[in-house]
Amino acid sequence: MRKLYLFILIIISAPGLCNKANAEEPFHLELYGDSQQTGGARFQCPVTELRFSARNDRTNFGILFTTENLYKKVPVEIKYGNLSVAGTLSKLNSPELSNGTSPFSSSILSTGCLSASLPGYSSFSKEESTFIQFKLNRITKSQFTCILNMAVLPENSMPVFSSLISNKFFSNQLIISASCTAGKFSYEDNNSSSWFLSSPYFAADERFCSLFQLSAGYKKKETGSGIQSAFMAAVYESPFGPYTAAYRADVKLSVKKSEIYTSAFLNSYEDLLTSSEKTLLPELQLKAGFNTKKPFLTGRQKLYFVKFGTNAYTKINLTGNEHPLRVNTGLQFSSDLISLAFSVSADAKLISTTPEELPQTLEKDSISFQIKNSWYFKWLTPAITLGIEPGHYKLVFNLANNTTRTRHKISSSCTLNLYTENGVITDKKISASLNCRLNFKLLTITGKLSATLE
Repeated sequence: MRKLYLFILIIISAPGLCNKANAEEPFHLELYGDSQQTGGARFQCPVTELRFSARNDRTNFGILFTTENLYKKVPVEIKYGNLSVAGTLSKLNSPELSNGTSPFSSSILSTGCLSASLPGYSSFSKEESTFIQFKLNRITKSQFTCILNMAVLPENSMPVFSSLISNKFFSNQLIISASCTAGKFSYEDNNSSSWFLSSPYFAADERFCSLFQLSAGYKKKETGSGIQSAFMAAVYESPFGPYTAAYRADVKLSVKKSEIYTSAFLNSYEDLLTSSEKTLLPELQLKAGFNTKKPFLTGRQKLYFVKFGTNAYTKINLTGNEHPLRVNTGLQFSSDLISLAFSVSADAKLISTTPEELPQTLEKDSISFQIKNSWYFKWLTPAITLGIEPGHYKLVFNLANNTTRTRHKISSSCTLNLYTENGVITDKKISASLNCRLNFKLLTITGKLSATLE
């Protein structure tokens, strides 16, 4: 009933607010349906947005109200519903480095704050929450940016707050940013029926957690070369005594089409509990990489790009003797017609005699290969991915079609997954989908048909 009241309130107030905002399109309605028995709708105007969807006995909804088009100096944004809250909350929950297998990624830590998004039509896993944000960057004529926001989560008795300040210097070539996120998070007790616990017992309680970020980036306008650096400190109130903290630092140097970067993460505390109750062991994580991109112009005046990338990741266990190591290397060829990438990932272990000593031997673990090939035709995009590991093969074939007729769009895709072990197919799956989007002046109708065969 509460959702119905909110819907009626927005429908009643929308026309007046939209007229005040001088919108070219006073409102827009989108209807959605798919073969999974999902039905949904999205109502949008310059100051409000409402989303609702249902599948069998599950429902979700989201409401957005913004003063962006009413009062531009201090815009306010309010969201309520089954929101997905992320941003710095994700870093507070899991502050570690990523050990991905892509040799072409060169992303480093970026300073941000809390963020929240309204639910999609097929998302039913989030509980109801509230998000409020103020932007103060338009009070002055300078490049200064200030954002204040908070999220009210159902699992916590108090809101989570965050703030971000940023400023630009030297004709916008230097950007310095800082942010802070803090709140009290609920912890369940780790009581167990077994006689021996893997970690010390603690009772259910709420504990204070905070995240601090600082970054600086300089980029020359003429060449695009520059340097970026970032630092992060995550502080957690420990159930076993004093506060604990984990630290991360990132640096990336860019010279024309080449980049070199390095990242480090340190936790020196035993049984550190993050805001999501994730346990971190004492460890030092290191990651470094390099990638470069070179353009080539053929005699037919066609432009091609060749990209090379490599990176390495290791996790030094401060209380153990084995330390995992991963090295990724890849080569990518791309143009407006084709994209071809080949990558190799090797896993190994660094072995030390005692935790206090440096690693002395290298023990090989496994090696894997991956080939990705995509073609970009006018109406068709076929793609194939082949993954090879010792005794295992994974083949993914995808065929996508995109047809546009004026404002209306029709797209389809078909994916084939094959898994083999010792030359025998152990698993296979075929999935297909058809998407249709009809766009009218004040109305959009979206439909999706999907099927999976295993």
